[in-house]
Amino acid sequence: MLPLQDAQVRLVLLNHVTVRLADAAQDELHAAGIEMEQLAHLRQLSAVDLSRLAAMRSLTIGVTFDGAALRAGLRAVALVNEARALETYFIRHGASTHLMSALFKLRRKLTLKRRRDIGARRPAGRVPLPDYATRERIYQAWRAIADPSPRVRYYRLHQEFQHIPIAVLEAVVREFEADE
Repeated sequence: MLPLQDAQVRLVLLNHVTVRLADAAQDELHAAGIEMEQLAHLRQLSAVDLSRLAAMRSLTIGVTFDGAALRAGLRAVALVNEARALETYFIRHGASTHLMSALFKLRRKLTLKRRRDIGARRPAGRVPLPDYATRERIYQAWRAIADPSPRVRYYRLHQEFQHIPIAVLEAVVREFEADE
């Protein structure tokens, strides 16, 4: 258990516990270390008295975490941040609104807004394709990437051809896949 020292945090927590446990079952109260009569007394305290109680160092108020749930929550936050960073990478490196919609489920307007927000410029209209030999190299690299995730495949493809905007890579892949 992590003991809480700050009187304001302790006061907020006491208020929360008093309200939260008002409708709690006996086993929940017991699990929280509070008896029914203590809860009734807590509920009768004035705001000033509750503040005094929160300031008492002799009263131990602490927090415990469910380790597995915390680990899952941290992983979820990391995945969201990773996806957001990948979205930004794609927008910054010239991905089309169509590709952003397909890979990240971003609407066209949101993609355009994010593009403006980060100052990424992309010419309007169809993108000019590189020469045929370069297009073949791009498609061979695309086929060599074994990952099933299109996000990862386009990212790795762009890592190999960093001088080419992602929209051009997308157009080359589509062109070759349409011919198959």
